[in-house]
Amino acid sequence: MKRLLALLLILIAAPAFGQSVVQTENVRAELLADVSAVRPGEPFWVGLRQTIRPKWHTYWKNPGDSGLPTEITWKLPEGAKADPIVWPRPHLFDLSGVINYGFQDEATLLVRITPPANASGSFKLAAEANWLVCEEVCIPEEAKLELTLPVTATGAPAAPTTRAIFDKARQQLPVQSPWPARYGVAKSGDPTLLVEARGLKADTIRDVYFFPADWGPVASMARQTASIGAEGIRIPLKRGDAKTALPADLLGTLTLTEKTAGGDVRQAFDITAKLDASFVPTASLAAAGSEQLSLIEALLFALLGGLILNLMPCVFPVLAMKAAAFARLAGHERSAMRRDGVAYTLGVLVSFAIMAAVVIAIRASVGDVSWGFQFQSPVFSLLIAYLFFVVGLNLSGVFEFSSRFAGVGQGLVARGGSAGAFFTGVLAVIVATPCTAPFMAAALGFALSQPAPQTVAVLLALGLGLALPYLVLSVTPALQRLMPRPGPWMDRLRQFLAFPMYASAVWMIWVLTQQTGADGVIYALGGMILIAFAIWLLKLGSGPSAAIWVRRGLAALAVLLAFAAAVKLEDGPATAASASGSPSAGVNFDGWERFSRARMNEAVAAGKPVFVDFTAAWCITCLVNERVALETQAVRNAFEQAGVVKLKGDWTNRDPEITSSLKELGRAGVPLYLFWAPGAAQPKILPQVLTESLILSELAALPPVKR
Repeated sequence: MKRLLALLLILIAAPAFGQSVVQTENVRAELLADVSAVRPGEPFWVGLRQTIRPKWHTYWKNPGDSGLPTEITWKLPEGAKADPIVWPRPHLFDLSGVINYGFQDEATLLVRITPPANASGSFKLAAEANWLVCEEVCIPEEAKLELTLPVTATGAPAAPTTRAIFDKARQQLPVQSPWPARYGVAKSGDPTLLVEARGLKADTIRDVYFFPADWGPVASMARQTASIGAEGIRIPLKRGDAKTALPADLLGTLTLTEKTAGGDVRQAFDITAKLDASFVPTASLAAAGSEQLSLIEALLFALLGGLILNLMPCVFPVLAMKAAAFARLAGHERSAMRRDGVAYTLGVLVSFAIMAAVVIAIRASVGDVSWGFQFQSPVFSLLIAYLFFVVGLNLSGVFEFSSRFAGVGQGLVARGGSAGAFFTGVLAVIVATPCTAPFMAAALGFALSQPAPQTVAVLLALGLGLALPYLVLSVTPALQRLMPRPGPWMDRLRQFLAFPMYASAVWMIWVLTQQTGADGVIYALGGMILIAFAIWLLKLGSGPSAAIWVRRGLAALAVLLAFAAAVKLEDGPATAASASGSPSAGVNFDGWERFSRARMNEAVAAGKPVFVDFTAAWCITCLVNERVALETQAVRNAFEQAGVVKLKGDWTNRDPEITSSLKELGRAGVPLYLFWAPGAAQPKILPQVLTESLILSELAALPPVKR
């Protein structure tokens, strides 16, 4: 009876170590080998394959801010040896600011097994694996697995299906880095990793991240902002919580996504970075105030930024048109006011939704995208100049679209009713894109670096902020009673508003000259003459049917010739030259040096105060800030007396170095102003709207310059 009871107990316990597959509540664990028969003394590979419950994850060898790595305890025949786990490349999990490193969906942990030279009969592997699996809660789980393989003189490979699993697992393994790496420590104590991958193109590399192999030396929660330049990949890091000295070798895995002719390729490299005492990096551009926002904060910032955008000079002409349209509705039924406000809001939101779709499409095909990127194209600048010119002619009363053309072009903007309100909202978005308002910069920096749903949500919040004042006015009777009554003054105001539109057209032509040279003026003015000629032909009135069709044909030809200028500009030699990153003539460099990371690092390392102005000829806010704050005589004198190194980054045309610097700072557009006090670990980000007193107060706080 005792023997029978003992046998039952053995049978009950056997499944714990007698099976190669165990299903827990959250993970299916399977023990596999890449051979079907073992050869004595010849190493082979086994894998712990984990199929993880959707939305849950397990942990890498360095779990990050929390968690525990998977562990495997082996029980092998005498003389056999198991090497450490070879870890696949990890994923980053951001759980409300807590950064973890691990795996989701599926992971195969590979281990190299070496059998003894005298192995015979069968080879039994027993593995006791335990792991922590988490979503909103964390659950420790374990599995006891066993695999028995025959031993033969020649061995034998595994079945094709099993080999496919191992092939896929090996594709997830990091390869040894082909580039040397080193790291230095700044005065602040923070390390900077430099991977000397010279020749990389910044516009083909994205999603760069360094996963430290060990907890402690490097902080996981600090946001990484890699930059790619002539020297390779530079990643400023934050010192971790370990109290010990930084190691002589900083180990980890570098992951990145490279855009190739065959599509995006995710790569991972094992890095061993030597501590280089001669490499003393300057402070990171990740300045105070550039911390990663949460989605809720980004939505709030976008809403506030959109509200403030109504006060920016970019959109003054269009908002004045909208105000005049509301004034014309004074005394009408409240339902008409509500329809007008809702239509204007829809125009703004639909435009921002289309913009979000374009941003997502460009980001998926090209990579990083920035706010106002379209104004770096001379074709876009020319088309917007045409748009402002045509709107100005319409407001001046030069032409009116008949009802059959009510759905065409900018006649809609000047018309009353819902259609006019809708397209006024569209025009407001078009002219607002070169502007960056307070709060808006951080929100856009967040939006343009996030997955599609967050990008759409933040841009729609920005649009709602832009439209909100007029929406509130349209649904609030108390505010409507404060509006002036319609009268003859409305026609005069309408005609007056044409002049800001003409001024905007002149501004865009000036921007065009910075991008293409003097030839841009000829193409723009010639195109405007052709458009005006087409409008004149269409206004000639009635006549013989043949004559009307001839005039329409000539008008269409004139418009086509005007748009053909855009093609000529795109192919012109001046455009190619301007795209090389040389500064445009429209940005004032008097007393300023051209921005470069090397010059900035040199000045900061020398302990000099540094002021960096990221600007563009198409950014009205930038130009206004220069006139009222940066180029006044008092500020010029103060800069000189303080010995400030003034650097200007001209982003009128595409410049990869400026783009990567903006990205590192969590910003998506200009203006952006950095001020580096002597000895400061990080630069200070100044407001997007500057005043003379603000600059003077920053300079007054500097210690006196030693002569």
